[in-house]
Amino acid sequence: MSDTTTTTPMQRVTLQLGQIRVNENNVRQDLNLDEKFRKSVAANGVKVPVVVLPLGEDTYELKMGHRRYFAARATKETEAEQDAIEVPAYVLDPSLREAGEDFIDQLIENDDNYRRGLTELEQADALFGAVGAGMKQARVAELTGRSRRDVSQAVKTAKSVGERTRSALAEAGTYDLDLEVLGVLGEFDDDPAAVDRLLDAHAKGRFEFQVQWERDDREEQRARAEVRPQLTAAGVRLAEDGDTLPTTAEPLSELEGPDGEPMTTEAHAECPGHVATWAENPREPGEVDYFCTDPERFDHYPPQEDAPETDGDQVEEQPQATGEAKPSEPSREYVKAGNKAYRAAEKARQTWLKDLIGRKTAPKPLAAFITGQLLACPKPVAQWVGDAGRRDLVKELTGYDQPAERAATATPAKLTLLNFAVLAATFEKRMGEARTWRTDSTARSAVYELPEIREDARTWLSFLAEIGYPLSSVEQAIVDDEPYQEGEPDAADGQAGEVTPDEPDAVSVEDSEDAS
Repeated sequence: MSDTTTTTPMQRVTLQLGQIRVNENNVRQDLNLDEKFRKSVAANGVKVPVVVLPLGEDTYELKMGHRRYFAARATKETEAEQDAIEVPAYVLDPSLREAGEDFIDQLIENDDNYRRGLTELEQADALFGAVGAGMKQARVAELTGRSRRDVSQAVKTAKSVGERTRSALAEAGTYDLDLEVLGVLGEFDDDPAAVDRLLDAHAKGRFEFQVQWERDDREEQRARAEVRPQLTAAGVRLAEDGDTLPTTAEPLSELEGPDGEPMTTEAHAECPGHVATWAENPREPGEVDYFCTDPERFDHYPPQEDAPETDGDQVEEQPQATGEAKPSEPSREYVKAGNKAYRAAEKARQTWLKDLIGRKTAPKPLAAFITGQLLACPKPVAQWVGDAGRRDLVKELTGYDQPAERAATATPAKLTLLNFAVLAATFEKRMGEARTWRTDSTARSAVYELPEIREDARTWLSFLAEIGYPLSSVEQAIVDDEPYQEGEPDAADGQAGEVTPDEPDAVSVEDSEDAS
């Protein structure tokens, strides 16, 4: 035991807890001895000295460190064992204390304005540093009161978040991000623009959507990098996103082949107008659509449409009619961007729904929404409740292979969430049509009851927003019943798709025909 005689204003000693008396004037009401803190004290002991004032021989009053004191006592079962625990302590000189100073010390020590805990990234750096210095992750977890999984995630995050991302965080003044968000930023550490977009989305409450969009975009770029050399090897010209197809171009699926059946890629491969372009609504990343740049010029026609007569005015009127139809259509680039945003939103939304349905308690509005939808029986409920695809989606959203069996033992709150999962699956199936986000006449003419689908989507998305789901911009446009704007061509550039064969971009694909 150290000598307790104080010769300086503050002396460091080692005391047993049995020598320390709790300060009756301590203003803290809630010690908040959470599990992580208790585990850390159990593994490490008390590292930061408590502060005490001598009361008499071998007896002291606790001034600072009540949480450490009680956490240390919680590590032992009996009072005798607790009293024997040794802790470091600073001993104050009573002659240098003034009336009321106890309360001021408590305020200064614990006020958030005077103290700042480490950010999540700084904590991750500390854990990473310990592991880097040679400490096993299991030992780090033991000493810090964290789970091994938390330590592993923190170490991985600290390692992945590079200097460029750290600089972006510092520039944005963003220090309160949790490990999950930081881990995502580390995933895109090699793409500063993506990190900036993610930080902006986080500030706007649309982080989950942007994460999905970035991941989809990265996978799309990877797949396209594989497809390009394959097309080149096959001798197929590729029109990239920035390359505008001429207004005469038609997809092969709308043309008739030599056998009278829809045109195949193989049958059209030798045509001078054969060209590939990235699919508007790809089922898989890197998928392409095939076009003929000028079907009439190369003697291809829609199925069941005879070739035009060689005399009369019909030959001259045909291109004009085609040209008049095109300007009402949005550009393929706009459609592809909208489809991409819509699919990213769909994935992010269903992930959010899965998390919601996995909770133990249900938001209060759920019961009324479920009851109202079942009583009204709108089209999504009427059409999709018995659908096999809906049943598969229910399994995915609930995480149960046999949701009905789970219902047999579920609590009332869980039953509400399971019922909601059924409705969620019906509305999600209703919104499975990728063109739900579109308001143009071309989409309306191509999709039966598109306005009705959008109305059901508005009902669904509005309710999700009510219970806390952060709508993406494409979803917000549906709720507002407005055209999707993000990524849409500037109005000053003219109507989307309004490119004539005389313009340079339009003939760039054609020019390559003559050169081939």
